[in-house]
Amino acid sequence: MQERRGDGRRVIDLSTETVARYDNGGSVLVYNAIDRTTADFQRILRCADFFARQGCEVVLPPKVDVPYKNPAYDRIYGSLRGTPYYGKCPDLCVDGVWYEHEGFVHDNPKSNFSNMLHRGLSQSDRVIIEECGLSERIMRKSIRDRLKAQMAIREIWIHSKEGMVLFFKNTEGR
Repeated sequence: MQERRGDGRRVIDLSTETVARYDNGGSVLVYNAIDRTTADFQRILRCADFFARQGCEVVLPPKVDVPYKNPAYDRIYGSLRGTPYYGKCPDLCVDGVWYEHEGFVHDNPKSNFSNMLHRGLSQSDRVIIEECGLSERIMRKSIRDRLKAQMAIREIWIHSKEGMVLFFKNTEGR
């Protein structure tokens, strides 16, 4: 059972554990408040390990209830202050840059991709999505349409059983 404060908010365990460290300086640091038993956590951890193997320092933060009123939020996600993502809880921080991971549960690749982008881009302009079987042409068209609609997209990564690939990187600064 989670400990609660007098105002009903969960007390967040801010202790961490380094779960991977590589000779090139890469590491994965996980907050102990994260539920490590979920399938989503395992996919996010594989993504974090990919970046760590490239020499990046990766942090997996916990979700924070009532971010605007919780002092733990600023301690963990303070670098989001002043951005459209302040108040959100992205899934991983890679060398100080926030990424959101999105998975899917349905059998429709087109709606899966659209839903993952929609949910992911509300949390960060850098999104990692699970490979959903949609053609590259349709995915690129969807991204172009969102850019034309002035959505902020910097990077889209695709995670699959084989690993991760940078699918889209915005070089125009939007």
